[in-house]
Amino acid sequence: MKRGDIYLVNFGKKYNSEFGKVRPALIIQNDVANRNIDKVFFKGVTLIPLSTALSGGDLRVLLAKRDQLEKESEVCVNELCTLDLSRIYLEQRLTTLTESELKELEFKLQKHLGFRV
Repeated sequence: MKRGDIYLVNFGKKYNSEFGKVRPALIIQNDVANRNIDKVFFKGVTLIPLSTALSGGDLRVLLAKRDQLEKESEVCVNELCTLDLSRIYLEQRLTTLTESELKELEFKLQKHLGFRV
């Protein structure tokens, strides 16, 4: 599991405006934490869910259908969350972001979190 990889993730039951069900999600957590997750007690992974309900805008990054990502999707930057490692289906990586997609995501994430860009 590496930053920029997309896997299926079980978000559980939908609650109000939160994402629910099993859906693709982007691993955004840094690779040092990813490499050492088996060595720590707290096995939280920071990720961002994807949606096929395309809306565009400053808080979405469009991804084309490719590899095992079956539909055109958007990374929902404003839905950043941390879930337990056990919710991630690590058996099959769906795809990985390109360098340009990762740069766009980082720019939009900084903007969303109020960091100077």
